[in-house]
Amino acid sequence: MKVLSFIEVHNAGMPVRVVFAPGVPGGSMRDKKKFCEKNLDWLRKLLTYEPRGSSSSYGVLVTSPASGEALYGALFFDSSGWHDMCGHASMGLVCYLARSGLISFSNGSAEVPIDTPAGLVRLHTDRDGRVRLVNVPSYVLGVTKVKSASFGEFSVYLAYGGNLYGVIDLDELGVEWNMSVLPDLVELSKEIWLYVYERARALSPYELYGFRFSKAIARSPPKYYGILVFGSLERPLLDRSPSGTGSSAHLAYLHYIGAAGILESIEFVSAVNTVFVGRILSEIAVGERSAVVPEISTAIRGCYLTSYSTAVLEPDDPLGEGFPPLPI
Repeated sequence: MKVLSFIEVHNAGMPVRVVFAPGVPGGSMRDKKKFCEKNLDWLRKLLTYEPRGSSSSYGVLVTSPASGEALYGALFFDSSGWHDMCGHASMGLVCYLARSGLISFSNGSAEVPIDTPAGLVRLHTDRDGRVRLVNVPSYVLGVTKVKSASFGEFSVYLAYGGNLYGVIDLDELGVEWNMSVLPDLVELSKEIWLYVYERARALSPYELYGFRFSKAIARSPPKYYGILVFGSLERPLLDRSPSGTGSSAHLAYLHYIGAAGILESIEFVSAVNTVFVGRILSEIAVGERSAVVPEISTAIRGCYLTSYSTAVLEPDDPLGEGFPPLPI
C-alpha cells in the first residue's frame, strides 16, 4: 500500500498540493526534475489524476536547494507533467511556510529564495502570508500570425515568464470575456496548439505551456483580464488564479507593446475574478534579448490553508494511480 501525506492550500482560488521530499537527488533543479520524471511520476499521478485529483489539481514537491543561496528547492507538477516554474504554487508554499512557523522573520518580514528548474526566484512574505514573488527574467521571443477557423487571423505573442505562453488579445479576436466563452477559448487553444508549439521550438528551448488571453478592463489604474489555459494539447487546464508565470509573461508582453512602464502597478484578474498585482522592477538583458524583472503579488492575503490530507493507493485498486482528468 502506498500512503502519501501532503498539505493543501489555495492561492487566489487555484489549489496547491504541497509535498516535502528533501531527499530527491540531483546537483541541479533540472537534474532533480529529471529524477522525478523517471522515478516519482507515480506521485504526480496519484495527486493529480482522478479519482484522487481533478482538472484543477496542482502540486509542488519541496526539495533541498541546489544552490547555496536558496532555502528550498521546488518542482512543479500537474496532470500534464512536470514543469519548470509555477508562481501561484511558489506563493502558496511560502504562505504555508510563513503561517506554520517554518521560516524566520526580521522586523515582521522574510525573504525566501527558492531554487526552481527555471532559476532562482525570491519570495517575500509577512507573518500573515501576504506574498510577493520576484520571478525569473521575462521577455517576448517574437510574434506569429495564426489563422483559426472560428476567429480568422490574429497575432500570438510568444512570451516567457518562467514558462512559455502564447499571449492573445481578446479584442483582436472580437471577444468580450465572460465564462460562457471559455469553451470557445479552450477549443481555440487546442486548434492552434501544435502550430504555435512548433513556432516556439524554433525560437526557444522552452516548450509551449499554454495560452494567456488578455483584455484591458481599465486603463487608469491599469487592469487586465488574464485568462490562462495551460497544460498540454491532450489535457488543457484552466488556471483559477491569475497565474504567477502567466502574469510575468503578460507583463513582458505589455512592456513589449509599450503598455506597461517600470514600477507601474497592474492588476491581473482571473477567470474567477481573483486578483494578482504585477510590477516590472527593472529592465535587463538576457543574451541579446531585452527582458524585464517581474514582481507578482497577492492583492491581499491570497493564500489559505485548506486541508491536511493523506492519499492512499491500495495494491488491488484496479485503477492504480488513477486516470487523466476527464474533459467534462
